[in-house]
Amino acid sequence: MPLHSLILKKKLCLTKSQKMIVKYVMDNYDEVLFMTCFKLARNVGVSETSIIRLAQTLGFKGYPGMQRYLRASLKSRLSTVIRLEKSISHGSSVADVFTKNIRQDIINLTRTLQEMPIKALQEAVDSILAARCVYFIGMRGAHAPALILSIYLRFLNRNVVLITPGYGDVWNSIYTIGKEDLAVAISIPRYYRLTVELLEYAHNKGAKTGAITDSALSPLARYAQWVLPVHCQLDSFIESYTAAVSVASALVTAVSMNNPKETMDELKKHEELWKEKKDLINPMRHLPFYEPKYKK
Repeated sequence: MPLHSLILKKKLCLTKSQKMIVKYVMDNYDEVLFMTCFKLARNVGVSETSIIRLAQTLGFKGYPGMQRYLRASLKSRLSTVIRLEKSISHGSSVADVFTKNIRQDIINLTRTLQEMPIKALQEAVDSILAARCVYFIGMRGAHAPALILSIYLRFLNRNVVLITPGYGDVWNSIYTIGKEDLAVAISIPRYYRLTVELLEYAHNKGAKTGAITDSALSPLARYAQWVLPVHCQLDSFIESYTAAVSVASALVTAVSMNNPKETMDELKKHEELWKEKKDLINPMRHLPFYEPKYKK
């Protein structure tokens, strides 16, 4: 079982010293990759035995096994320049790049499906349904799944605020968040600082919090009451948000199924409005054999 799944499953069972170790790893991921057990213990302020016990709790034989896993995860945290250089060095054709990326996203979706903690997924749906207002935080590429969640939850008559980068002061958008509200942050490596700070602010204000991110080692995880882990590996200078978008779609669908009658009523209202305003195009009108029917 992957490290982030183990932490999500056993986080509540961790001792105080083990939680300190996990937090230190979150804050100093790249340095921990090359630290000895002794140095890590000294930096955290715990015993070497505590480090070893944490590794064993997570399913490793000892600290070296846990460290090897962390090193294997380093690829996802490489800089955009290094990843682009790696892609170019392969000298792939357009067809090869297309095929490889699609296959990588199929793997991302499959692994996300296999490793998704159903308890956290249910908690996410329940918190959305219970919230007075849901604030979605997603910068750069993560704005896409945040936008999907915002648009379609509004269709379901949910009170939603989308934190939009580049338009005014984002801090004013989240300033009024309170204990009855929910903040959902979305970010994958390499993590955007503002996203983490906004979720931390919501957490400190007493709001419910959740995150869609790559693992429990994500800096978002320490401020989130539930975490939905998504795989995002892509041999490119950009990150893959395919799994994050899929999870966003699943959340909206799950929320809609909570009260089918209410959902149908709301969607009918939207359909009537779209029809009245002629927002949608009839694709048949663009076919060469289409003959519109006129009233006599």
